Amino acid sequence: MISRSVFSSRPVLVAAALVLQAVLLVVAVAPRLSARVTGTEYRLAVGPVDPIDPLRGAYARLDYPGLPRADDQQPGRVYVPLVRDGRLWKGSTIVRQRPASGPYIACESAGYRWLSCGIDSLFLPQDKAARVQDELAGDRAAAIVKIDANGNAAVVGLAPR
Repeated sequence: MISRSVFSSRPVLVAAALVLQAVLLVVAVAPRLSARVTGTEYRLAVGPVDPIDPLRGAYARLDYPGLPRADDQQPGRVYVPLVRDGRLWKGSTIVRQRPASGPYIACESAGYRWLSCGIDSLFLPQDKAARVQDELAGDRAAAIVKIDANGNAAVVGLAPR
């Protein structure tokens, strides 16, 4: 009589692979999902970088003129505290330590000009892409960004300034 372990049966291995994939998916989207579900809304001035990519469809790569550039930052995790600027919010200086209070965005610095804060692109329905592109180019739009308690951020839409 051959003894088979319950862990070597095909259904158990398939189920384990599916569970592992689900866990990896949740880990990958957890910061953005947390921001969308538990975050507070802030409006940031926004402009276009690359409006529509023919290979990726209708998405806008966004630039935030109110956020500082990472000119002399070492690669790694940085934080950008936000301050109110009229109806909008803007970033103050880049810091390495998590701020003790106030809203802030957690970003990654690659050590050169751009910070990656998770809010640098917005996917759009094809029919809205041209209108949004015009608003961004005309400096008439603000990004609605949700930021959670850990500084994770997600763009949830655009609004007129």
